[in-house]
Amino acid sequence: MRKWAFNAFAVLLALLFIFPLAWMILVSLKPDGTSVYSLADWVRWSDLNTDNYVKVIRDSSILRWTWNSLVIGVLTTVIAIAFSSLAAFAFSKLPFRTRGLFYIVIISGLLIPTEAILIPLYETALHLKLIDNIWAIVLPGLTNPIGVLLLKQFMDGVPRDYIEAAQIDGSRSFGLWWRVCLPLTKSAMVSVGIFYFILSWNNFLWPYLSITSAENMVLSAGLPTFLSNNTMSLNLIMTASAIAAIPTIVVFILLQRHIVQGVSMSGVKG
Repeated sequence: MRKWAFNAFAVLLALLFIFPLAWMILVSLKPDGTSVYSLADWVRWSDLNTDNYVKVIRDSSILRWTWNSLVIGVLTTVIAIAFSSLAAFAFSKLPFRTRGLFYIVIISGLLIPTEAILIPLYETALHLKLIDNIWAIVLPGLTNPIGVLLLKQFMDGVPRDYIEAAQIDGSRSFGLWWRVCLPLTKSAMVSVGIFYFILSWNNFLWPYLSITSAENMVLSAGLPTFLSNNTMSLNLIMTASAIAAIPTIVVFILLQRHIVQGVSMSGVKG
């Protein structure tokens, strides 16, 4: 009985979270100008069509913005995961005198809000001629220390016996990271990678300031421009929002198993 009640509660909770997403999809499939505020409007399935999607794609550069966001998100995620994993391995498994000090300095970056560094960041990007370039968004995204913090906690759970056994076999520092710590923290790295990707995907303020051309604009900065020009059309707004949400939904569905493992495991497989 307790298990049945728990499953029923989990289903109700899932429906509660799915409700806004389902409403967004249904509204996006309704003809432009159709009322969507009552339940009766929802259940009329006969008028569902994809005309809004065609109109949004035709009248805006949303596909280009989506591609730019995907490229930036993938680059940021892959490079940040590599750097964070190497740094976490060094702080967790390599003894050196100033390890504690450097770790505190890196983690203290979490206390600095993005708004506080926008002016020096813009001046640096301008000096390096990175304005209106995707690398102006990718490079600052690599400095988020959250990956180092999370991956170090997982690597702390890797038994010291594994490291010593690999050292006896002749593995050096890079080999210890590549052959021991990396396979054992794969689920954690996927979870952190999803976090980096979503963080990059939703980043608005810095891309809005650093990108000046419509060709290089990302989805988070270009979407508000489209929405401001269609404030009276709820259907088109929901259509654009649905297009923007599709990549993150796909990423979550494909990698949800790793997310659960990354949360539940200590980083070591039994």
